[in-house]
Amino acid sequence: MSAEVVASLHPPRLPEAFTTAGPADLLLAFGLGLLGFGLVFWLIAPALTRRPVPPSARARAKAARALPPGEGMLALAELAAQQGTGLTLEEQRALYARDPGATPEALADRLARGRGRWL
Repeated sequence: MSAEVVASLHPPRLPEAFTTAGPADLLLAFGLGLLGFGLVFWLIAPALTRRPVPPSARARAKAARALPPGEGMLALAELAAQQGTGLTLEEQRALYARDPGATPEALADRLARGRGRWL
């Protein structure tokens, strides 16, 4: 199309209700904004939730002390395995003993102090 043809065309005319923003248009924009915010919040909500912190080795060793001797020694052995710590021969024997004696206390202290590695 040439410039003369475009210049000869009449400008488009819209009804006056379409050219100005009224209360219904503002309400629609507000509603769409709320829907958009809700969608964004729904998408990022999993990233905003707090995740429970697993108990520390010290807390788990303390909880194992409160258990009966056999169960406590088993819980301490499981904690040692999760930490990558080996058990001494005395501690291994205490796992199967009827009365482990003071071995669970010593193992709990060793595991609560740190990584519990022994040489």
